[in-house]
Amino acid sequence: MPLSHRPKQKTIQWISVLGAPILGLIGFCLAYWFDPLNFGARQPISVLPAFMLSVVLLMIGQAITTAIELQKTSDYSDQIYTAIKDYLHVTPLGSPEAAFRYICSRMSSLREVKNTSFNVQDEVERAEEKFYDTSTYEKMISQIALHSCDKLIWKDIGDPLAIGRLRAVQKNCNQVARGKKNGYRFKLIGHQDPQINFILLEYEDGTKEVCFNWDFRGMGQDPTVLISRDRSIVEMFSIQFTLLWRHATEDHDSHAIRSNSVK
Repeated sequence: MPLSHRPKQKTIQWISVLGAPILGLIGFCLAYWFDPLNFGARQPISVLPAFMLSVVLLMIGQAITTAIELQKTSDYSDQIYTAIKDYLHVTPLGSPEAAFRYICSRMSSLREVKNTSFNVQDEVERAEEKFYDTSTYEKMISQIALHSCDKLIWKDIGDPLAIGRLRAVQKNCNQVARGKKNGYRFKLIGHQDPQINFILLEYEDGTKEVCFNWDFRGMGQDPTVLISRDRSIVEMFSIQFTLLWRHATEDHDSHAIRSNSVK
């Protein structure tokens, strides 16, 4: 904070602290002196309305001070949110379907993709309607199969609700590869604890970015996928994926599908 603003801020703080008591004291003196209820000026009983008026004024002053402080707190929170958003260089990408169209348009220049697919039971139906049952998702599966036979490394981590979809992607990749080795792999997390979904993208030139906030968990509100190239954020999600990948397990049925396709 600039030094020129500090004396002004201190003055405002002192006014907010002392304003209510001073207002109450003035009200007490005026009510006691003028005796608006005609109890007899400067009589002991005339202290009662003066006291009551001073209490009311004190409460009003305190309420105003509290409201001002709450507003200041809200303003500070907004400033912090804005500062964090600006620092992280986060950009809204759109709906999950729009985000997948963005990834599809860049598949030819991607070197590696690390994706998570976690859901909770309450969001499955909405996710199917708005994402997995779309032509964009079908196109993405085809693109994964096409490019994983070339240079693309694509890794998925899913939970029990994602097994069917991931096996279908694996099968499609094996069919396109025609027995050759392909760059698609997936692993499974055996529980359904809520996890944030994200996709890490690494391009051929080494540039990395992360797309996150895919989850259909808002009450009546679909997610807006966010994208960031901020190094700190990308590294944070990279570490998270590495930890999940280490603790995930291979799907034995997918190995059987792969073996049969090779034969």
